[in-house]
Amino acid sequence: MKITVTVPASTSNLGPGYDSLGMALSLKAKFAIEPSDTLVVEGCPEAYCNADNLVIQGFRKVYEKVGKAMPPVHLTIESDVPVARGLGSSSTCIAGGMAAANAMLGNPLTTDDLFQLCTMFEGHPDNAAPAFFGGLTASFMHENKAVAVPFMPNPDWRFVAIIPDYEVRTEEARRIVPKEISLATGVHTMSHALAMVRGLETGDEALVRQACVDKLHEPYRRTLIAEYDILRELSLEAGAATFFISGSGSTLIAATCSEDVARTITDNVGKHYPHFISKILTVCHEGAVVMVEE
Repeated sequence: MKITVTVPASTSNLGPGYDSLGMALSLKAKFAIEPSDTLVVEGCPEAYCNADNLVIQGFRKVYEKVGKAMPPVHLTIESDVPVARGLGSSSTCIAGGMAAANAMLGNPLTTDDLFQLCTMFEGHPDNAAPAFFGGLTASFMHENKAVAVPFMPNPDWRFVAIIPDYEVRTEEARRIVPKEISLATGVHTMSHALAMVRGLETGDEALVRQACVDKLHEPYRRTLIAEYDILRELSLEAGAATFFISGSGSTLIAATCSEDVARTITDNVGKHYPHFISKILTVCHEGAVVMVEE
């Protein structure tokens, strides 16, 4: 049996939706797993070609969940999702491994079971939700259980992912965010996140422009991305509706409903930062997809 799982990349926070909003994007990671005499991992840097690989860790968690010993497998990775750039690479790996193990076991767990397991593994559900369910989701914890609420973004949206050639470590990005906020900041965050979701659903660029103003994390995390201000100015001058940090960074995203504007942004990035990667992405409405070859 050979299991192949395709998982979308994701962007989280989307400005004011800190640790709650997540959206699957049209950038994919593919994981192929089949039985083997010994553990083999290929298609990634040598440092991850072992049992500590996140795909293997996710695979093992499902076997532990059902009370069975994990068999040795051959894992082949083909991923367009950059590692440690704020595009949910960890979630793609964990979700991919979990979905593959579930399929190999005959699907004893539901998709929601896998989502819960992935959330427990990661500690927050904002990337796990789009990895399993696709689309735009608002997720939260209720009585120790993750809840994912789906929304349908307007299909006209284009998300220009600007990917620098360096990482921002998640640990540092979390450390730099204040642990306490004022009541005014809390109200600002809640109200703007709600409006952001509505703007994404309707394709209302003016509303998104007003709503995507964060006071909770971006004012601090932008200091970890040296080119933030220049790239923001380039994007907004080209006509982007808004500009935000993807997850904890270093990827930055410019959102627009115009394909022409999106192309202008990628051209501008190429001229000023030829060593950065820029990709025009859309919403991916599918989460993890499993194919089984007997």
